[in-house]
Amino acid sequence: MGIFRTYFNSEQLIFLLTGSLLIIISIIFHLKNKNKSAVLFLFAGTVLIYLFAALLDPFLNLWDERFHALVGKNLMNHPLVPTLYDDPVVDMAYDRWDRCHIWLHKQPLFLWQIMLSFKIFGVNELALRLPNVVLSSFLVVFSYRTGKLLINAKVGYYTAFLFSTSFFMVELISGRRELEHNTIAFLVYVSASLWAWTEYLFSRKWYWIVLIGIFSGFAILCKWLVGLLVYFGWGIYNLITYKLHLKKYKHLFLSLLITILIVLPWQILILKLYPAETKMAYNFFSRHFSEALDGHRGGNWYFFDTMSVLYGKIAPFIIGFGFLLFYRKIKDNGIRIAFISLPIIVYLFFSLAKTKMENYTFVVALPVYICLACIIDFIIKKMSQHIKIKLLQSILVFLLIILVGASNLNIELLQEKHTLWKETNQYPVMLSHNKAIFRQLKDELPKNSVLFNVKGRHYIESMFYSGFPSYNFIPSYYQYSDLKEKEKTIAIFKTENTKIPEYLNNDSTVIIINQKVCGYN
Repeated sequence: MGIFRTYFNSEQLIFLLTGSLLIIISIIFHLKNKNKSAVLFLFAGTVLIYLFAALLDPFLNLWDERFHALVGKNLMNHPLVPTLYDDPVVDMAYDRWDRCHIWLHKQPLFLWQIMLSFKIFGVNELALRLPNVVLSSFLVVFSYRTGKLLINAKVGYYTAFLFSTSFFMVELISGRRELEHNTIAFLVYVSASLWAWTEYLFSRKWYWIVLIGIFSGFAILCKWLVGLLVYFGWGIYNLITYKLHLKKYKHLFLSLLITILIVLPWQILILKLYPAETKMAYNFFSRHFSEALDGHRGGNWYFFDTMSVLYGKIAPFIIGFGFLLFYRKIKDNGIRIAFISLPIIVYLFFSLAKTKMENYTFVVALPVYICLACIIDFIIKKMSQHIKIKLLQSILVFLLIILVGASNLNIELLQEKHTLWKETNQYPVMLSHNKAIFRQLKDELPKNSVLFNVKGRHYIESMFYSGFPSYNFIPSYYQYSDLKEKEKTIAIFKTENTKIPEYLNNDSTVIIINQKVCGYN
């Protein structure tokens, strides 16, 4: 029902409707077996759908977009020095990932991408999300080629179509889901490494070995060692196909060497320049397996339960059939076992880890979507066997694909989350309100200001929009005195529960801000 109502603004609707039209044209070309035209229009439509996603929220989202945006913005001034508090002017412990000076909580590649986009297009929300749009759109090409090589062009097309209409992809690109930009970059580079490996398996051309190494290295520089996933699959394939004939492993080791050469320089650099912060970051990475960090916990079936969030409500109930079809369609035993092992090992690994977040397993979306595409292909072939009239056959297939796409994209839920369709949706109201306050303060406060008593972790958005160092507490007398010596202007948000100390009340240079920061933490 939602797409026919104007809950989205006109700009969003133009991208959504034009992108949808191009995808419909793509389906028509697909039905006519004009594969190049079908993929070309699908790619163009996907770009517009993803641009629609990037325009959904005209503010920084909470987890974790605001952190990535701020670090990306700070990198513009010093690309090799990732900072959260770019100017740690207040004397305090900058000892956590959410309040540190040198920010090594994530590997840097996706942050450099954000920095470059800011440099080219200016510092704004659309520029922040444009790397997501560009990278994600190429999943259409990667997934089509991988599905086509492994099985056939139809499965390749359906795989790409599932990516282009994915609700979860739209949510990640919009910045609404946790780990958004980080997850997108990681997914794309891991998928690219699997695509390059598939091309290598069917062509044995040397340049695919190089590309596998590059893409895997890029994946690690986004989200650490799961970026080596392609080598797990490659190793399984070699064991099944060549046993332990080590000469047959030389291409794998060459590619792995390229990956190491890409990843190692950054690790050496940060260990040399920021040894304490680097060790803290590495330690935090390792603790994900043994501790439920930041409250992200779940049971043994957590990732099976959340599969419906990633791939649709019925995905958990049909994915087994998809794996069976995938297994039966591929005749090369090494290839089929290697690809099936990828989601199995990822789901097993993250199920054993104590820290659990729904998007951790999305890194294997490519093989999962290929399996789901096998089901679509199977249903369409069964329909074709029972319906002999070509026109009726084409109409029913067209309607089935449209139904799958509409269900997958779920426009109604997107409107519920990203628009004011329902009055109960206060999330965009509050964050838009906060953005307006912070941007207003940028113009009104002295350039040497430091903001205090910013609610929760909204000090991150405050620093992004206002440019002022911002904190969520009231300064102690020592901190106040230190800032006075540094000739800083102190500005404090006054709330109903705030008791302003006398040393601040009695200082006429202290600015009291009588505006309410809304939101959460």
